[in-house]
Amino acid sequence: MIDLVPPSPSAATLLPFDPFTIDDRSEAELDELPFGVICLDHEGTILRYNMAEARLARLDRNQVVGRNFFSRVAPCTAGPAFEGRFRDFARQGGAQDILRFEYLFDFKFGAQEVGIEIVRAPSGDRFYLFVNRRKFFDARRDLPEGFAAPLQRELAPDEGAAGVRRDDVDRRVLEVPWSFLSALRATCDQVAPEGWPLFCTAWGTQWGRSVAVDLETEALEAYQLSIREVPLRTAMEMLSRSMAKQGWGALRVDFSYTAQSAFVAHLDRSAIAEAAARSNTMRCHMVSGMLGAVFTHIANRRVAAREITCTARGDASCTFVVVPDSRRSALEGAIQAGVSDVGQVVRSLKRESLRG
Repeated sequence: MIDLVPPSPSAATLLPFDPFTIDDRSEAELDELPFGVICLDHEGTILRYNMAEARLARLDRNQVVGRNFFSRVAPCTAGPAFEGRFRDFARQGGAQDILRFEYLFDFKFGAQEVGIEIVRAPSGDRFYLFVNRRKFFDARRDLPEGFAAPLQRELAPDEGAAGVRRDDVDRRVLEVPWSFLSALRATCDQVAPEGWPLFCTAWGTQWGRSVAVDLETEALEAYQLSIREVPLRTAMEMLSRSMAKQGWGALRVDFSYTAQSAFVAHLDRSAIAEAAARSNTMRCHMVSGMLGAVFTHIANRRVAAREITCTARGDASCTFVVVPDSRRSALEGAIQAGVSDVGQVVRSLKRESLRG
């Protein structure tokens, strides 16, 4: 019999859309989700694999798409408790059924307790697995040979010779020279100077969504908690360490304005600002977008982040104000009015809020 009793919490209930419309969603939309999404055909061949799953499984989706999930990518699932349930569901389940069960994924770097939810695409020949991580554990000992999922370097053993580099969690990384950021800025100034803020904010938002996945992973590994469940100061310390490690600069978050529903972040030695040299305008819109996406994920509500001072402009540091989305227009109004003092900006938001 197919077990359709849902565990709690449910990944499908976290979707910003009907789970049965998942097949209509673009790759970019799947990559925005903070939990794993895997699309399989009837035989178990991987057709789609989102960014969160790639990060949490430490596998490159370019290497797993086209492989059989049960035999090549996750051999720990090749048994009645997982593959058997999947095949029964594929054969018997109805169009609007969701198959839910708990499982333990075994990787060579550790074990992960997950909640699995499977839905059928309307076409009937594609199935989507939602993988919601619950807890992380050390790797289990004495597993049968070939039971744990392969490591990325086992799937692509010669990629180093092909010029591919990876970090300590098997994400592909690039060593970007300083001139890259300068060239990006110069190109935008030449081709679409007015579009720089919009372009870089949108780019930063996409970057922030991937950062949120990384923070979720780190929180689960370190505290067995979601990033939303750890103290906000702890979450921001995790973000600051990550940015410093990658060379973006030193991020400091000021919590003294929380009574006004605002956060202030300072970025010292911003790589983007320093690559831009001197400028009459703000330059770290990409960081604004990233902070907005990270705070949106943590708060589980839309927020806005804007830069109010920038070292590219000659200010002492790059300063960002983060507020609820309902105060976005007030924040942008203060910036357009030339207000750059943090206290004045927050007070202007408070007055705007009272008038609203």
